[in-house]
Amino acid sequence: MPQQRQAKAHRTMLSELKKGDKVITSGGLVGEVTNVDDNFIKIKLNDDVIVKVVREHIVKRLDEK
Repeated sequence: MPQQRQAKAHRTMLSELKKGDKVITSGGLVGEVTNVDDNFIKIKLNDDVIVKVVREHIVKRLDEK
């Protein structure tokens, strides 16, 4: 059951992503969300680089504290 709970939490996190959120990808990239659509999320790595990532490869949202 813990795996199901973890999978549900991940799906919820993905559905709640919005522009401006800081995220980590499964490849270890850290960036800021610039655009969200059904299958892909665009993240800004720095001022010059924006990459398109498959939604499921976003691992974690970094919470600002």
